[in-house]
Amino acid sequence: MTVLLPSAQALAQCAPSAPASVNISSGSCSDSALTTRESAGAAPVVDVSGTGSYSGTSVLLTATGSGYGVRASDSGIASLIGTSTEGAEVTTYGAGGHGLYAEDGGAITGSYTTVSTYGIGAYGISAVGAGSSVTLNDSDVYTALDNAHGAYAASGGTITLTRTDLMIDGTASSAVFADVGGTITLNDLNTYNYGDNAPGAVASGADSNLILNNSYINGYGSGGAVLFATGGGTVTMYGGAIASGDYYGGTINADAPGMLARGADSSIVVRNGASSATYGANSQGIWADAGGSIDYAGYGIFTYQPNSTGAEASGADSTIILTNTIIRTTGPSSAGLRITDTGTITVTGTEVTTGYTVTGSSPPVLQFPVAEIGLESHGADVVGTDSKLQAQDTDITTIGNGSIGVLVSQGATALITGGTITTKGGDSASIGGADGVRTTDAGSTVTLTGTEVTTQNNNAIGLHAMAGGMISATDATVTTMGSAAHGLAASTGGTITASGTAVAVDGSGSAAVYLTGSTPSTVSFTGGSLSAANGPVILVEGGVGTVSINGNTAINPAMVNGQLLLAKVTENTVGAPSNLTLNIDGVSSLTGDIVVDPSTLTYNLGDSQWTGNLMLTGPGNTASASLTISQWTGDLLADTGNTADVSLAQGSLWTGLARNATDITIDASSIWNVTGDSNATDAVANAGLIQFLPRTDAYSTLAVGSYTGSAGSRIGFNTYLGADNSPSNLLVIDGGQASGTTSVFVNNTGGPGAQTLADGIMLVDVSNGGTTTTDAFTLGQRVAAGAYEYQLFRGGSADANDWFLRSHIIDTPTGPTTEGPDIPLYRPEVALYAPIPAIARQMGLATLGTLHERVGEEENLRGVPESQTYVNGAWGRVFGEHLNNRWGGSVDASATGDLTGFQTGLDILRRTTDSGHRDHAGLYFAYSNYNSSSVRGFAEGIQNLAVGELTLKGPSLGAYWTHFGPTGWYLDAVVQGSWYDADATSAYNPGLSTNATGYTASLEAGYPIRFGEDDRWLIEPQAQIVYQDMSVDGSHDQYSSVDWDAGKAWTGRLGARLQYSARDERGTLWQPYARFNVWHSFSGNDTVFFGPSSPAIENRFGDTAFEVGGGLTARVKQNVSLYGQASYRWSPDSGRSHQTATAGTFGVRFDW
Repeated sequence: MTVLLPSAQALAQCAPSAPASVNISSGSCSDSALTTRESAGAAPVVDVSGTGSYSGTSVLLTATGSGYGVRASDSGIASLIGTSTEGAEVTTYGAGGHGLYAEDGGAITGSYTTVSTYGIGAYGISAVGAGSSVTLNDSDVYTALDNAHGAYAASGGTITLTRTDLMIDGTASSAVFADVGGTITLNDLNTYNYGDNAPGAVASGADSNLILNNSYINGYGSGGAVLFATGGGTVTMYGGAIASGDYYGGTINADAPGMLARGADSSIVVRNGASSATYGANSQGIWADAGGSIDYAGYGIFTYQPNSTGAEASGADSTIILTNTIIRTTGPSSAGLRITDTGTITVTGTEVTTGYTVTGSSPPVLQFPVAEIGLESHGADVVGTDSKLQAQDTDITTIGNGSIGVLVSQGATALITGGTITTKGGDSASIGGADGVRTTDAGSTVTLTGTEVTTQNNNAIGLHAMAGGMISATDATVTTMGSAAHGLAASTGGTITASGTAVAVDGSGSAAVYLTGSTPSTVSFTGGSLSAANGPVILVEGGVGTVSINGNTAINPAMVNGQLLLAKVTENTVGAPSNLTLNIDGVSSLTGDIVVDPSTLTYNLGDSQWTGNLMLTGPGNTASASLTISQWTGDLLADTGNTADVSLAQGSLWTGLARNATDITIDASSIWNVTGDSNATDAVANAGLIQFLPRTDAYSTLAVGSYTGSAGSRIGFNTYLGADNSPSNLLVIDGGQASGTTSVFVNNTGGPGAQTLADGIMLVDVSNGGTTTTDAFTLGQRVAAGAYEYQLFRGGSADANDWFLRSHIIDTPTGPTTEGPDIPLYRPEVALYAPIPAIARQMGLATLGTLHERVGEEENLRGVPESQTYVNGAWGRVFGEHLNNRWGGSVDASATGDLTGFQTGLDILRRTTDSGHRDHAGLYFAYSNYNSSSVRGFAEGIQNLAVGELTLKGPSLGAYWTHFGPTGWYLDAVVQGSWYDADATSAYNPGLSTNATGYTASLEAGYPIRFGEDDRWLIEPQAQIVYQDMSVDGSHDQYSSVDWDAGKAWTGRLGARLQYSARDERGTLWQPYARFNVWHSFSGNDTVFFGPSSPAIENRFGDTAFEVGGGLTARVKQNVSLYGQASYRWSPDSGRSHQTATAGTFGVRFDW
């Protein structure tokens, strides 16, 4: 404040003259330089009131009694003016004395003034009352005794100090005190407090204000806050610093917070790079208590001694806001942030470090062993119901042993978004590991969103919920590096919920998820990833609770002692077992073993794919694995003395073996692929499929106490389909019963098929008094190999409850003591494929025909003029037969079918010699088709069983030469090649396709004997011999390869034709005839082989057949003839083959 004195009074000398005190109530006076005044009683040295004013230049004012140095009241004005070389001095010695005192509107200004007080309860500077003010520049204030104040403002008084240092040396003495309604502004100055219980700068009471601009407040005593807002006072600090204690350790202090806001509406606001540092024990950097608030956006907060929290909020409605600052603590038990008794701290963009070690040439002197730096100094310690931490984009680091990143207890809450939490220390005796985040006690909750949590030492858990505490993490990252430093740990009733969070642990024995404690704990994990480098992904040690992993979580187990370990459920160090419910749902790729030793596991796998073993080590374990819409590739491996159940439901698939399982349940939509010898000591209830998978070294056995099948249940065996005792998978019923109904499916493992002669091939072995119901097992599909069909039979020579595959049956006994012969069970395709060569030969014969079937009566061309010798005739015909054939042999095959075709030829040569001999030579093309929808034979032990359908089709090419003698006798020679596509369709699903090639040669002769009127009648004996060579390409169906060895066939014919010739009035030549033939097929065999070790399956041919028929040739024009015939052929049963055939042809011939 600047005071302007009237110019007329500026030089008036104050009276009385020095050294007496002066009292000015009106007018103005001044003291010249080095004027000395004193007062010895209660009166002030200079007392200005009313309209009076005083100005002293470099004066020396001393109150030796109880009086004040300078008092300005009732609008009085006093001004002390000094220079940098000769300053004014005001000194008081009495108790309760004031160096400078403005009251009731008085004003005091000064520069280069030193104010010193030496009395108890003395005030260096005071401004009390509305309008009262003291303004000092470039000055000093000193108080020496207890209960003193360097600067005191109240009740509307204001003090402004600029570049004015204050030194306070008494107990309970403050450097600056803004009391109720008072305002003090400090600019660019320093204060020093040396007494105990002496706050450095105080704003106390409603409407009290303390403003610090780039000022430095230092406190060296114990028990007093350096910067203190209380009773509703307000402190605002721009720049500067607060220091509590001696950096160099010359003075030991304690219980001296750097900043303290205590009480409702008490507040401290810090801006512009200000800082707070404490060098004594039990001294917080900043502290909001009992409803006080601190809004801190300064440079940093630093504490260096034990039990000195960086920032602490305690009591209802106590709040601290930290923005873009630094908090560092060094001492043990010195949390970066501490919140108790419903306080709140909100921190944004801040670095919080505990266990910080100051480097450099002269670090602060520590009052504790260096080894205890940062010991049990948590980054944030939140305690009590409704205590709350809110942190955003804040980095929390702890370095000391037992120092947790964020500790929340007794029902407190922490909400942390972004930022990092890092712990570097090891264990401590009372805290344990330096966890990243720990909650303890019911109601304690931590919520993390997008935060990175890292621990770097042994036993330091990433997220640890214990004793009812809860942690929720979303899109967070958790990384641990030490041994036994688990990623997520829930103990004694803790709960952790994580979503989209990545957990990675690297140390030996460290698990991504950890449970312990007898009170049930819970971990729920969705999405994100779980990775363990040197321990199981999930570890439960003496723990009870539930771990649920949902969503498409990436789970990355590690090799631990040569084992890829997903989970381990075991006892703790005092032998308490675990009881874990493990729920995994929606994980598309899950690998690693689960080990139970000795404990209880309930494992629920849903909509997931798992590769790994479930292992029960030692006795006394209990495990239940329930799969829903899931796939498991791995084994159940249980030592004796355990309970191990497996349940497959809703389309689940298990591929693996079971060792010492107890109960196995498979629903109608699920499958168990058995990969090795397995056993279930109690029961297997199968409504789905049990499928033995083939092995290269052996055939697996499944031994069960009892077995129950239900509608639709299946068992798939791998069996070497051969003779008796061929190797096969085996179902063993050990002492119990096999009941219900199960379909048996058999996969042939390369067996060639063979006829069994005794019990056959065992599939179900009953032991130790076990039984099977008569309908317990049925074949679900055909079982065939080579030439044989295998059927399932109950009962054998040792036990009537065993079940076998057999490729034979025993015929009905012929007498009471006579056992019938063994009857082979040929598969239906044997009878289906066997007649292919024989039918192909029949097609060749039908295409070949006889001369008159092929071209009609050619004798009637004699005498017809020939326009040319070569290429002078063409012909064509259609033909068809309905055939019934039966062949003797191994399977007595028979076929009923229709043969159709067409044939067209060209006379390359037709000539007549002068002696009456004629020659016809030419080529022809034919196409024929055979279709039998009814092929039968001996199959499955049944005679004349319908076995399927046969179709053959293909072209033929032929060449012929026919020579006619002058009297009409003829000699006809034909050669023919045929190519067939054969398709066999079994009535029992399989079939095959193959190709056949046939070559045919025929020589036919006839000699007509004419008689009657005009020789119109003739009888013509005929003879024909036919040779056929047939080959069929090898083929295969699903049961074996198929190879034919077709026999060479000779067929002879003897017959006669009776013909009549006549012309009608139009000149048409009609030549009807009747004929009779005896056909003889010389005996032969077609052989078919079903696999390399198949017996030869014979299909015999050879019979004598009779044929009657009639035909007609009509030469309707000189060069056009029509012809046709019909016949019926039959053969008696010769034991080799039998046939009936109804045949017909129709043709046309052109000559030119």
